[in-house]
Amino acid sequence: MQLNTGRYLEAYALITLVFCGTVQYFTGIAAILWLPFFMVLIMAVLLLMQNRPLTLTGREKVILALYLMFIVLGLVSTVLQSGIVTTIVGFKNELALSLLLLCMLLGMIRESQLHRLTQLFYWIYYVQVPVTIYQVIFILPQRVALRGEDEKWDSVVGTFGGDPMGGGNTAAMGLFCLLIMLLKLSEYKHGICSFKSLVVHIALGFFLCVVGEVKFIILLSPFLLALQWILPGYVRGVSAVSLRSLLTITVGMALLIFIAITALASNYSEAFGGDPTRSALSVFIDSLSYIFDTNYIMPSGELGRFTTVFFWLQHNDLFGPGGMLFGYGLNATNSGSTVSPGYIGAWYHLILDSTSLSMLLWEVGIIGTSLFICMIGAVLVAMRPKKAFSRQELNREDLQLLSSAPAYYVFVIGCLLSLPYSQILMIVPMLQFLLWVALGALIVIHRSIRLNAGNEHE
Repeated sequence: MQLNTGRYLEAYALITLVFCGTVQYFTGIAAILWLPFFMVLIMAVLLLMQNRPLTLTGREKVILALYLMFIVLGLVSTVLQSGIVTTIVGFKNELALSLLLLCMLLGMIRESQLHRLTQLFYWIYYVQVPVTIYQVIFILPQRVALRGEDEKWDSVVGTFGGDPMGGGNTAAMGLFCLLIMLLKLSEYKHGICSFKSLVVHIALGFFLCVVGEVKFIILLSPFLLALQWILPGYVRGVSAVSLRSLLTITVGMALLIFIAITALASNYSEAFGGDPTRSALSVFIDSLSYIFDTNYIMPSGELGRFTTVFFWLQHNDLFGPGGMLFGYGLNATNSGSTVSPGYIGAWYHLILDSTSLSMLLWEVGIIGTSLFICMIGAVLVAMRPKKAFSRQELNREDLQLLSSAPAYYVFVIGCLLSLPYSQILMIVPMLQFLLWVALGALIVIHRSIRLNAGNEHE
């Protein structure tokens, strides 16, 4: 019996990005998030069963070594400090889905299977629209009635899950929208889709981010889209970077940002009873002020985003320099677990896991955090797209696959930039799935190019 690993990965994507989040959101059953964990374990077992020979390049061996060092450090540190139960919970919450990268690095997924997965992402994107509209019409009023007008955000999350009356995974939805916008822009640059299709997909992504109040994506996406446009790809003869094209992108994104800021500022003024004479931009900027406050602590005990870094700098040697270097073990900052709550947060009576960067620093220390960033950086350096084929040599499917590489590349950069902004990357399987698949996609595409275009892409 043979299992099509590509179809398995597609089913994995649907279950993780659509089924699990939707079930969690509407039923409150958080245990459903164990399903992606078990599925990635099955995938790892299937990897062990495959018998296809594979020779890794020197760069791929470096990536594998950095990955294994990061995993071993996290697991050994946690076992020694917190025991096996906490290790299992921490591995499930934070590291398990990285096995996707391992499977793709070791040749489990072929480029044709990756192409089908990328096309599936578009359909998952379209599903967000009716789900989001339903949440705006029916769920958001319930949240306002329960928690007040100033607490009406975080309930619009699409299929990415969370607590509709507490905190939702809006950042995961926003970053998924960013991925689709990048993919569509790259398709347009490669001459695969029309300008109308590009505008529709980008406008739809901004709409989802506005109703979900994902300020990070609204502000950052113009720069990442511009980076994606100027980033070289694997195909020669695509749209060249010119002053006119850059000006067009700049004007278009400035218009979208203006519309988004105006809409958000209107919501803030309505929710908080702001001065109607103030400009939309000033209202929006004020809404960001807490992010950059180094001493911001919410009434719930949750630290502000910049506050988490400064707090770690002041208290990281809680039990000596070893904690600063190697951390206090996986799950040490977890504020939401009933099975194994984080003991570091309990020690300070604060919520320390409000950003992924804070979680990494506390749980795996400076060395583990450096390994994590260096591993991703190694993929970005080694798999940077370089021109290899002309358009005339490629059919539509090949062109679509190669056009996705720059988009995945910039998406990974966006995920790295989200480390000090949100904790989603370390605790929510939806975004973890997207990150590790994006990294694996870069490796799969680059390997295919190397095997088909010569040794200059080694």
